[in-house]
Amino acid sequence: MGEQGKGTNRNLYAIILWIVGIIALIAGILVATVKGTHLRGSGLGTILIVIGVVLLIVGFLRYYYKPK
Repeated sequence: MGEQGKGTNRNLYAIILWIVGIIALIAGILVATVKGTHLRGSGLGTILIVIGVVLLIVGFLRYYYKPK
């Protein structure tokens, strides 16, 4: 019964990372591409895109990693 809880928590953390990563990725794309925003050209969009991609990769690895 204890092992089911561990798998559920691992999957829950991975899903949370995916959600935060997707939000960061979308926000970064919007900041970098929408004309008329005051933050365009500041590098914030690029940073958000990189953070979003890293969170998606970490979430993917955490979800599909099977401990030995």
